Amino acid sequence: MMDRIFHARVPFYMFIFIALVGAMALLFLWKMMPLCGLAMLLLLIVAIERVIHTTYTITTKGLLIVSYGRFQRKKEISLQEISRVEKLRSFRIGRMCLVEYLLVFYGNEKHVTVIPVKEDEFLETLQKRR
Repeated sequence: MMDRIFHARVPFYMFIFIALVGAMALLFLWKMMPLCGLAMLLLLIVAIERVIHTTYTITTKGLLIVSYGRFQRKKEISLQEISRVEKLRSFRIGRMCLVEYLLVFYGNEKHVTVIPVKEDEFLETLQKRR
């Protein structure tokens, strides 16, 4: 068996956030406000890096490693500590749900949110390795 890496699905609101921050950076630079423009560019870099490099790894050593990119510390969760996984939806408009995610409960009242691209495979692999 090998480690299994799942990439994160990018929610629509992250695209909107990146577009708005990019537009604000351009506006600040256009209006000759370099410090504000630089701050927005740094925020833009962090947001894009997080979108690209967020992964969830299920290892052969019995760990779930949640990585939100290079600028944040990885969370390592023992698969034995995971008590349950719930599929949740938020921000409903009528019947349509805009955000679907998995909430992984572990340890003593701790939880982490994951949004893998292939949810069913993620849950299946998690179940097999536990």
